[in-house]
Amino acid sequence: MPAIDDIHVLVQSPCEALRPFVKRFLVVESTAAHRDVHLPDTGLVAAFRFRGECRLNGDAEAPRAAITGLWDTVRMHAHSGDHAVVIVTFTPTGAAALLRQPLEEFANATVDLDAVVRLRAGLDRLYDQLAGAASHAERVRLVEDLLLAQAGGARPDPLVTAAVALIERTQATIRVEALTRRIGLSQSALERRFRRLVGASPRRFASLVRLQNVVRLRETGADLTTIAHAAGYSDQSHFNKDFKRFTGLAPGSFFTRAAAG
Repeated sequence: MPAIDDIHVLVQSPCEALRPFVKRFLVVESTAAHRDVHLPDTGLVAAFRFRGECRLNGDAEAPRAAITGLWDTVRMHAHSGDHAVVIVTFTPTGAAALLRQPLEEFANATVDLDAVVRLRAGLDRLYDQLAGAASHAERVRLVEDLLLAQAGGARPDPLVTAAVALIERTQATIRVEALTRRIGLSQSALERRFRRLVGASPRRFASLVRLQNVVRLRETGADLTTIAHAAGYSDQSHFNKDFKRFTGLAPGSFFTRAAAG
C-alpha cells in the first residue's frame, strides 16, 4: 500500500445543471504504484485517465476513457506510479439519461466509453487538455463541459428516480410489492425499466444500497451484530451470506483485512 502522501484526491460537487446526473467528481493522482479495491456501487462510473496506466483485476489495461457498470463483486485495480484520472460517479439514473444506452449492457463490465457512445463534444482533444490543465479544478470543468454538451435536454426518468429515492430513503427495507404500488407500475414493468435505466433489478439495487449502509455503519465503529440489524437484515446468517456474495469474504474477515491495509 502506498503512503497517504503518495495519493492526492480532489473531490468536487457537480455544477447545478449536472446534479440530476452526477453525484461527484474526483481527480485522483498517485506518485507510487499501488493496488486498490472497489466495492460495488449504486451508480455507474466514468473515468478519464490522462496519465499513467491502470490494469483491471490485474489483467487488461483500462481504456483511457472508460465506463464501469454496476458490479456485484469486488473489483481490483493496479495503478502505475504516475497515474492520474478524472472520475465521474453518476447518480443511479443519471448515466442512462446521458449515455442513452440500456445500462444492463454494462453489468459487471468496464468498457471503452468512446466505443459505446459517440460523445457530442468528442474525446479527441480532451486527453491533451486534461494533461495540460493548470489545476485539478480546471480538469473537472473540462469533463463537466463534455457532459453538459452530451446532456442536451435529457432528464433522468422520473418514475425510476422516485423508486430509487424510496429504496434509499427506507435504507432498502421497502418490499418490491410496496414499491410498485407507490410508483404506479406493475412489477414486470418496473423490473424492465429499472434494468434498462439503473443497470440492475430493484432487488439487486436494494442489496447494493444495503452494502453501502453496512460500510458506512462500520466506519462509525458499530459492531457487526448492530450493523446487521440496522441495515435491515432479518438475521446474522442472511447478513453474512449477502455480504460474502458481494465481497467473497465474511464481514469480519473483510473488515479485518481492510483495517490491516
